Amino acid sequence: MEFNGTFLATIVTFIVFVFVMNKVLYAPILGIMEERKAFIDSNYNEAKTNDEKSASLVQEREEKLDEAKDTAREKYLESVDKYKSKRTEQINSVQNEVRNELEQSKEELKHLSDSVKDELKGRMTNLASDIVEKVIGYRSEVQDFDNEVVSSVLWEGVNNTNGNS
Repeated sequence: MEFNGTFLATIVTFIVFVFVMNKVLYAPILGIMEERKAFIDSNYNEAKTNDEKSASLVQEREEKLDEAKDTAREKYLESVDKYKSKRTEQINSVQNEVRNELEQSKEELKHLSDSVKDELKGRMTNLASDIVEKVIGYRSEVQDFDNEVVSSVLWEGVNNTNGNS
């Protein structure tokens, strides 16, 4: 193999070509590739950070939803308890009113019954006087009228009437 001037010129030309290609083509392409790699890495890191933030926000949202559900459940139960206690108070109030009215009605009926009994006793006295007048021919007042006997007769008559109904 022979070394002549063309070989040296070819080597020098190749070195100059590599140097020029490195400056003109390879260096810009390597720079673009480095920038692209840095861009992709930064976007990847940003996406990873956003993913972590998103997971954190989802977890926080779930916790807030659970807390809101618990609060709503507590408020619902409180309102139900308030309603039940209010309803119980109203029922008790109405029951007391009805008891009072019933007691008043009982008292009124007792007074009415007593007045009717008194009137019946008076009528019985008049009836007894009328019977005596018819039997003996003249009017005579009934003496020593026994109120207890009359009451027992009236009450037995009332009880027999109520029992037969």
